[in-house]
Amino acid sequence: MNNQNDEKWLKPLKNRPDLEPNPFFAKELKKTLKEKQIIKRRNFSGLKMWVPLTAAILLFSILSMSYVTSNLEQGKQPIETETKETANVINPDFDALLAENPAYQQIYESVLKVTTIEKASKLVVHFFEALHVEDKEFLKNNVFFVANPEKEVDVLLDFYKGIDVKSIAVSALNESQAEPSVEIVFSYKQNNEEKLHHIHVNYWDETTVEIYAPLDEYVPELKNDLELNEVERVAYEEFKLDHDPETIIALEPISVAKLYLQANADGDQETSYALYTTREEYVMWSKSEDKKYWEKETRDPESYKEPFYGLGSGTFHQTNEYQGYISYRNQNGDMGFQMVKDENGVWKVAFMPIQ
Repeated sequence: MNNQNDEKWLKPLKNRPDLEPNPFFAKELKKTLKEKQIIKRRNFSGLKMWVPLTAAILLFSILSMSYVTSNLEQGKQPIETETKETANVINPDFDALLAENPAYQQIYESVLKVTTIEKASKLVVHFFEALHVEDKEFLKNNVFFVANPEKEVDVLLDFYKGIDVKSIAVSALNESQAEPSVEIVFSYKQNNEEKLHHIHVNYWDETTVEIYAPLDEYVPELKNDLELNEVERVAYEEFKLDHDPETIIALEPISVAKLYLQANADGDQETSYALYTTREEYVMWSKSEDKKYWEKETRDPESYKEPFYGLGSGTFHQTNEYQGYISYRNQNGDMGFQMVKDENGVWKVAFMPIQ
């Protein structure tokens, strides 16, 4: 009931205060008032229940969002950390390493041929890859360090920092006569600069293999590496007969350079000149002029080759279609010996090859 109806309904009672209320009326009035009180209490109770429930739901939502956000942030961190760590670990797929880098294939085959131990060959390849990706753990476990691997591994990585592993080429493999060990002399590029260095692979048996990587400024202990091998000797003797370029067309540039140095040591001016390039734009003087130079110069065959020691163990670098040079190192430092390919496809010595 509303207030207006209540006032109308109670008006007779107000006008007659002396009257006792009708029992039925009193009962109904009491019931009506009680019902109104219950309705008010129920409405208020519902409001009291929904306020904390709404607050609880809101708090749960905030906590849930915070938990999800935190998990997302935490989820990102291990991935980044894992990526960073993985980047400093060598690729365990050895076949993939060989396929991706032909230089590794050459290293693997060269070391295997000398040591006959596959583990040694794989170790050398992994060593260079570890330098490339800066895998400290691999290096600490497989390289001989004198005192403190934790510190020395950083020095090793710094020494080879910027190495181009695709430029690595084995120049020589020298087996030790005293112990099961082989010295690997190799050339490489480091920050676009030609380098030559060496490592030692010690292999006591097929399971115990270790690398020793000295960090000194390497100068190879060279004997006369310019002695002609059997193939070169045969080609040299044939070429001397009539200087037919076809007799040396199959030779590599380093072999041709060795023939040139041998002719000079033998005092054979005509063969020496015939081993110069005939490519017109690179010819610097005639055969007759060359003969005059020879007449003025005296040379000792025994000492003539000495300044060129190391060339036989050097590395040839082709710079364009018909030019290249042999890089090598000896007591005189880093050297380069220029070569030119003639129109007939034969590699010959450039005039003034060392400049």
